Amino acid sequence: MAQIGRLGQSNIKGPLKTCPQPTFLYSPHATMPLSARAHSKQAGERDMTTTRQLVTADELLAMPGKDGRRRELIRGVLVEKMPAGKSQGIVASLIDYALAHYTISNDYGYTLTAETGYRLERDPDTVRCPDVAWFAPGRLPEDVEGFPQLAPDLAVEVKSPSNSRPEMAAKAYMWLSYGSRQVWVADPPSTTITIYRLNAEPVTLGEDEVLDGGELLPGFTIPVWRLFRRRR
Repeated sequence: MAQIGRLGQSNIKGPLKTCPQPTFLYSPHATMPLSARAHSKQAGERDMTTTRQLVTADELLAMPGKDGRRRELIRGVLVEKMPAGKSQGIVASLIDYALAHYTISNDYGYTLTAETGYRLERDPDTVRCPDVAWFAPGRLPEDVEGFPQLAPDLAVEVKSPSNSRPEMAAKAYMWLSYGSRQVWVADPPSTTITIYRLNAEPVTLGEDEVLDGGELLPGFTIPVWRLFRRRR
């Protein structure tokens, strides 16, 4: 039994199975409710300050990062995301720790933090940054510098007070449309995790339930409440 620190434990029976490769990395036409599809273009823009000058992904990468600002591109438009609040930061760090511990303990995949951007479109460029990202084995190119040109297998977004639930759903469907296999949306006030998958209804788990990685993260299980705080 592989232990995941104080956060939970993973039960792995037999050899790990390699996750199948997605075949829809750059398709913007994933199945999603029409209401979410209508919002996806503006997903996450409510908590951003936007400038109008078109920027490329290479120009974004070359921008100074010493000011601590988190920037993204949406179809060539440079946007600045507001800093995370305390609750959002704590939840993002706990989820990152749980996934990183699973990844390292089992030598399975890669976990990347919120500072990493992913180029999802070209001409004009789109570069987005989830709060936490996880890649299955063999999917993340090791010889590429800059922004990886693919979406993570798992994207995690943590809801901030300025985000509405429709906006968070739009973010989730945006990641699915570009190739993510799952999206977890964490809501600190309600202590819930909502799981989004292609061609399936979202599933919301409460703090007394257990989050299971399923085929995507074989052996990963953790009580939901441990992704929000250290103790009850």
